[in-house]
Amino acid sequence: MKTKLLAFILFLAPVLTYVIQNNTPVSVRFIKWECAVPQALLTLSILLVGIILGLLLCYSWKNKKANQQKKAEKQARKLKKNEEKSKKKQEKQDKKQKNSEEKAKTQETQKVDNVGTEPETQSFE
Repeated sequence: MKTKLLAFILFLAPVLTYVIQNNTPVSVRFIKWECAVPQALLTLSILLVGIILGLLLCYSWKNKKANQQKKAEKQARKLKKNEEKSKKKQEKQDKKQKNSEEKAKTQETQKVDNVGTEPETQSFE
């Protein structure tokens, strides 16, 4: 707690010195507006705006990287899912092909068995 207070005082001392020494009014014009503000107030307000913009940019870059990472993970899951689908499809086709080959073999062996045995003929005499 003491270190935070000390750091705050060390930061506040030069800021107060700057404000006290630079209190002359400065004319600021923007489009049709014109106003006179102390130079220190103008400088500190510009500094504050810069800090806020810097934090927003930092946050947006960090958020962008997180979004890119999420997108990459989503793409990887999709690829994996597609791989699994194609693998299952291939297994199904292989199984069908194997079954058809077995059927063809079975039919072939039945033909061979039928060729070896002569069919009984009945004569109607």
